[in-house]
Amino acid sequence: MLYGLHLSTQGAQNQLTRLDVLANNLANASTNGFKRDFAVFQAHQSYDRTYGGQEKPPGNLNESTGGTSTATVRTDFSTGAATQTGSPFDLAIQGDGFLRVSDGQAEFLTRNGRLTVNADGELVQQDTGHRVLSSSGTSLEIPDNAGEIEISTAGGLYQLIDGERVLLGQFDVVRPTSVDALEKRPDGLFTFQGSLQSAVETSTLRQGFVEASGVKPIEELMDLIEASRVVETNVNMMKMQDEMLGQLLQSAMR
Repeated sequence: MLYGLHLSTQGAQNQLTRLDVLANNLANASTNGFKRDFAVFQAHQSYDRTYGGQEKPPGNLNESTGGTSTATVRTDFSTGAATQTGSPFDLAIQGDGFLRVSDGQAEFLTRNGRLTVNADGELVQQDTGHRVLSSSGTSLEIPDNAGEIEISTAGGLYQLIDGERVLLGQFDVVRPTSVDALEKRPDGLFTFQGSLQSAVETSTLRQGFVEASGVKPIEELMDLIEASRVVETNVNMMKMQDEMLGQLLQSAMR
């Protein structure tokens, strides 16, 4: 009976983790370049199946096999839909690349290409104010008298003067050696461990577009309702087993 309570508690805890993940996804349904997360669960064989019924079960239920647990929370890095904005500074990345940005102290990777120009003439993220870095590690600057701005598909930032293209800088479009090296931060940012490599050949920039959030609100909402019901079911199972255990103890004491 206590083992049944243990399994129901596991189920409720797993779905609560899933609820947290789904709620965060929904909260970022309108965050440009956001990548949705999903919880991964692991099923465990029963104690008898694992040990062939040759061992006595451990006294600590946490050491027992069986049931389920949350293995990890992973991120879906699929490319989101490109939404046209018409702004000459906005860009969407098609492919596996990231922009490299800095807050002046730390560097981050991001897919959020909603950009603007700050008071110092630097190209920055509109949402965070972080400076967008060039391939040389410096900020990308837009002259005060800049006319038409053009961003090439390969990441070149140009100013058009009398019909001629003048290079202002090169966006640093990069990718980590493995997405497992990325750690998610707020505002669609990622910190990274290890080295980075150029993603110019595997990515294309689209000027005047931004990458929409990877969250599909209807699907996330349906999953949220499902997880809520599974939590409720497990809680009801816990109540039922607790009542049965109470009745058993009362019968034994008569």
